[in-house]
Amino acid sequence: MTDVLRELRTAVIWAAFGLGIVFATRPVWSYLVFGLDPTLDDILSLRCFGLPT
Repeated sequence: MTDVLRELRTAVIWAAFGLGIVFATRPVWSYLVFGLDPTLDDILSLRCFGLPT
């Protein structure tokens, strides 16, 4: 039983880490997924300053 709980805890930690990576990189990949074609300047502004207005 303790092995199952240990594996479950490890899985929850990895899932939280994965979701954190997905949400942290959302400003960049959302442009690619939703069909917009950003220029290099747009990508750099997303990387450095957040979403362009």
